[in-house]
Order: sequence, then C-alpha cells, then structure tokens
Amino acid sequence: MRARSSTPFLSLHGVSLRVGERLLFTGTTWTFRRGQQWALVGPNGAGKSCLAAALCGHVPVVRGDVQYHFRMPPGVEPEHAVGTVSFAEQRAAVGNGFVQARWNTWALEGAARVSDYLSRDHVEDRNPFEIRVDPPGAAAAFARRRRHAIAATQIASLQRRALITLSNGEMRKVVLARALCRPLRLLILDDPFAGLDGLYRRHLRDVLTSIMRGPLRVLLITPRLSDLPRGITHMLVAERGRVVAQGAAGVVRRLAVVRRLLAPHAVAAAGRLPIPVPASPPRPAGRDVICLREVTVRYGRTTILDRVNWTVRAGESWALLGPNGAGKTTVLSLIVGDNPQAYANDVSVFGRRRGTGESIWEIKRRIGWISPEVHLNCDGARCCLDTVLDGFSSADGARPPGTRRQRLQARQWLKAFGLLAHAGQPLGTLSTGLQRMVLLARALVAGPDLLVLDEPCQGLDAAHRRRFVQTVDAILQRTATTVIYVTHRRDELPARLQHVLRLSGGRGGSSSGGRRRG
Repeated sequence: MRARSSTPFLSLHGVSLRVGERLLFTGTTWTFRRGQQWALVGPNGAGKSCLAAALCGHVPVVRGDVQYHFRMPPGVEPEHAVGTVSFAEQRAAVGNGFVQARWNTWALEGAARVSDYLSRDHVEDRNPFEIRVDPPGAAAAFARRRRHAIAATQIASLQRRALITLSNGEMRKVVLARALCRPLRLLILDDPFAGLDGLYRRHLRDVLTSIMRGPLRVLLITPRLSDLPRGITHMLVAERGRVVAQGAAGVVRRLAVVRRLLAPHAVAAAGRLPIPVPASPPRPAGRDVICLREVTVRYGRTTILDRVNWTVRAGESWALLGPNGAGKTTVLSLIVGDNPQAYANDVSVFGRRRGTGESIWEIKRRIGWISPEVHLNCDGARCCLDTVLDGFSSADGARPPGTRRQRLQARQWLKAFGLLAHAGQPLGTLSTGLQRMVLLARALVAGPDLLVLDEPCQGLDAAHRRRFVQTVDAILQRTATTVIYVTHRRDELPARLQHVLRLSGGRGGSSSGGRRRG
C-alpha cells in the first residue's frame, strides 16, 4: 500500500510555460505522488494560476513535458480529468454581461438556472444533437455524484435560482459543486475560500478534508496559509514565475522564504510608497449621504431585504457585515443605482430620493466602487492605466481620454500599489489579485465623496491586503470621505471604521464601535 501511495500521480519534467511573450517556470521539475495532497502558495503575480492552467492544457508548455500517471477511459484526454474551481470559472459561468443584469427582472427571462448549470448535458458539455451510447451505469453514476456534490456544498436551496442572481459566495459554491459532478482525478481549487463567510469557510475546510481522504487528488492554490485545510501534505511555493520551494508542508511552512512572502506581517516594497491621499476640508456635519427607510426587496416569493432602515451621514464610515446571501450586495446595488427596485422603495443618496428626476450618472461620478461583480464584468482588454482612468467617468457614463492631471493621478495610484510597470498592459493579462488592485485604484483615483468597497481584499496576498487596509485608514484619517466596507474577514477591517450594520435573513441591526465587540 505504501509503495502504491508513493508512485507518481502527475509530474513535470524541465517544464517552461509561455504566457504572451514571457517564459514562466523555466526548467521546473515537480512530482505529485498518489499519497500526497498539495497546496500551491505564493504572492499575487507569482504565476500560480498560470501553472494550474498548464495542468489543464490551457497554457502552452514550450519545453519539457507534463505527464499524467493515471488511467483514463479510451478516447478521453488526461487533461479532461483535471477540474478547476476559480474566479475564471466563475466568470465563464456568468458569461459576458453587465453589472446591472443581476437586478433586472427582464434580464432573468431565459437565464440559466443552477439546476441547468448542474445538469449532465452542461457538466459533460454534451451536444444535444449528437447520438451517443453511454456505458452501462454512466447516468446513474452521474446522478450519484451530483447528489453528493449538492449535499457537500449545501446548495439544495439554490437549485431554482438564476445564476446571475447569486451572490459572489453563492456562485463560488455552485462552481465547486459542478466540479464535483465530474469523474475527476485531480481537483484544482484556486482561492476557493474567497467571498465565503466564516461559517461556510469552516464547512468547506471540513468538506475538503473529507475529499482528500478518498481517491481524488487536490491542488489547492491560496495566498493565505491560514486557509489550508487538514490533509494538505505538501507545498509548492511560487514567486515571480518560478518555484522557490517545494516539499513536505510542515517543513516548507517554516522556511524563511515562505515567511517573507506570505506571513501576515509581510509588507511588499510597494507598501513603503507614499499614498496619494491629500487632506481635504471636512464636509458639513450631519448631512445624510444615504437614507434607506423600510426598504423591502423581493424576487418572486423570495424576500432579500425585509424593511431595512439605515442612515449614513457625511464623513461616517461603516462596516456592512453578514453571511453569504444576507442581502449586503443588494443594499449596495440600491445605493449605487444599479437595482431598479430602488425606485419602488424610499432610497435617498446625497439628499435626492431615487425616482425624483436625479441624474444617475451624476450620482455615480461621486461614488468610488469595487465589488466582485464589477471585477467579473470588467473589460480585460483595456490597459491598466485606462482602467484606472475610468474612475473619472463623465456625467453621461462615457469614457473620457483623461486630462493630463487625471493621467498623473492614475499613474500615482498605480505606483502606490506597485503596479506602475503594468500601466500599459491589458488588465486581463495580470493575475486575479493584481487585477483587483488595479480596480481598487480605479475606485480611489477621483477622490469620491462616497467609497463603496464590497469584498475589496478578495484574492489579495498579505502584503497587498495590508497595503490596501492602510490606504483606507489613511483616507478615513485625512479626508471627509464617507466609506462603506463589506468583508467576511475581520483581519481585513480598517482600524478606523466607526459603525457596523449587520444583516441576517434580510433584516439589519446597527451599532457604533460594534466591530470591536466581536
């Protein structure tokens, strides 16, 4: 038994990968054995997702080779036995849409539902016009895997929901369930805990621990060592497109290079750069920036928000907390003007009630906003500098070319986040974490009156998380900007946040200083 568990499962021999004009992981050799479960760790931009994509056949191997030491049915390529749960898979599931689609009833007509996404035809990418003869028991085996996947991920209640209506955390659960519906040999989980509340993160760790006791091999990619579940036996550490350490998890975790790259106290060189947040005079005290009165949002028979009342005054800062599906993003959609149900409720922003002839684009100009939905729908073909310049949207929503002063400000924010060298690159060529930093710069660049930050640190490594939290604290200290901050992780909350609104079951309760009371 021990000899079998030590035989190779997957191996790389002198591998080099090509991404655009760059060669990554030049000459990499690595052996994943049958009795092992691996984690691939490293900071943002290390190339972790690129290496995982090569294992699925999605990134060309220009030197060396990747060998799969497991058997597959005749005619099935080994790469098809490798499944991935990632932000890219989540984007592919939702499709190319627009941020507001989730909130518009007309956009739901004919929209794919969770049950469709988990159907056998969709999971196995079956052509409905193709005549196929299934092996005996294939349909029953799929049905068993599907039942197990739905139970393990706790998504039975989501089956009738349209995909585009799911929250970021709910969508991550569904993508994982779809992967578990397939007869995989290797499951690659790219930052699987991103966007999940604490209770579900603990559940998912238990699920993964159970999975890893069986025959399925797991490669878990994460920028957080604290997210590693029990059962991970080995670690591969990447930095700047190369492997810098590999071996038994207990040994690798103690290496100096790992502490330097991933420890919570790590600070990147970019973290020592000045933050371009000039001090601003205080705005009139007591003025209401946001006012929600008895707000109720329903879709069919499902109530998302139930008589929520909330007032945010100028210069205040709030943490908006609650589990996945509590209605946090729905509240934000009413504020930023993307949800048409704002007009059926008593919602006022900057002193104007929605539906009284206000200019939505004039309001949007005063709001800096980042969310997983914004990231899902961003234009990956635009260069990073132009993406940041989009923070200076004109009143009609058009994209201005940017004045000389605006371009200077955009470059200052890219420099502050250590991204100036990427200014001319298409956004989509950066890692998911670095894309998020560019979008954060976009939200901050215009010095907005209201800053709405929905899971802003999702996908960021320790250094970038600390840098961004420091930035928000500087904004709260130096300016009169009103801030709303959403997160599922307490270590991402800026120290200077003043108030808390907690949502649960569509209802809300607020407190001052409640963040520090647990």
